Amino acid sequence: MKKEKRIWASAAAVLAVCLFSISAFGAFQETVGDLVCKYNCDETPSFEINETDDALICNMTIKGGRSATINFSTGKGVKGLTKPYTINVECGADTLKNLTVNMGKGTTGAVSVTAKNINVVKTTTCDLKITSSGLKVGVIKADPGLSEANAPDAKVKFIQVTQYIGDLDQADTSFEDPIPDSCVIFRSIDKIKTLKFNKYKQHWVSQIKAENIGTIRASSISHLYVDQKIRALRTYNLTGHIRVGCREDDPSTGTSATNVYFKGKINKIFVANMYDCQIRAGVPDLHDSDDPYYSYSTIPAKGVIKKYRVAAMVNSIVVTGKKMKIPGKRHRPYYGNNCEIWENCKLRKLTLKQGGN
Repeated sequence: MKKEKRIWASAAAVLAVCLFSISAFGAFQETVGDLVCKYNCDETPSFEINETDDALICNMTIKGGRSATINFSTGKGVKGLTKPYTINVECGADTLKNLTVNMGKGTTGAVSVTAKNINVVKTTTCDLKITSSGLKVGVIKADPGLSEANAPDAKVKFIQVTQYIGDLDQADTSFEDPIPDSCVIFRSIDKIKTLKFNKYKQHWVSQIKAENIGTIRASSISHLYVDQKIRALRTYNLTGHIRVGCREDDPSTGTSATNVYFKGKINKIFVANMYDCQIRAGVPDLHDSDDPYYSYSTIPAKGVIKKYRVAAMVNSIVVTGKKMKIPGKRHRPYYGNNCEIWENCKLRKLTLKQGGN
């Protein structure tokens, strides 16, 4: 009797290990052209694959369940794809634990994911787009970048890209041009980083809208629309519209709210080159005003910029409601044409090095 119990116990243990292996390592899989999709989820997903000589489109749908883990990777012996692949993942599970898409070396594809809460998304050789209705997005690692995100209620811990965030065609535009639509919308982002940012000058972080942003380290930064606070901006190139403490009309949201200005804050700005840039802390955009001083001498800024260190400035305006902490004469910026620094409705007079035209 004891021997039979031991046999049944051993069999149960082996079965449990097998089931764990299936669930942990994704024994279920689907072939998608030259890619293999391994998945582990409570609900069986459906696949719709349309392939032509020039492209492949795969629509993967998971209707429900508690969690899902999905892994797309190149098949055995395939180093990279010979035509662009588009992967659309619609996940109805409560949590998308992990989505990994590796298209190898070669043609750049595209990945679009719609889910609730997301833990981790990693992509290689494909543009990423995210739509989330949840409150949490953990880690996003995208190669080459994240072009769109619509998750207005989600808090993001970390975003890492190799090249870009936002629309590259709109990234390098002056503050004198209309404000571009927001491409990446989150509630808050703790940290943003571009890989090897000190070697690649054309890597952009642009067109982000959020209530709070922590630290951004990137080669080039432009067009940030932040309601409350930016902890630190560290970049070689800063341009376009940097707006904090300004809730204004934004075509990308589809709504037209009354413009409101309040005490937004930027803690640190460390920049090598600031050009064609306008930084507004809780004050309207008045650069088109007939007043030669843009009326900033009569309209008080409510927002605050604390530390400001820039090596070179050209054609830029900075408006803050509090005196900024600018380094001593040795580290003050080269002051190019058409540059103004407004504090407490006053144009700050600084003895700065003269830049070229």
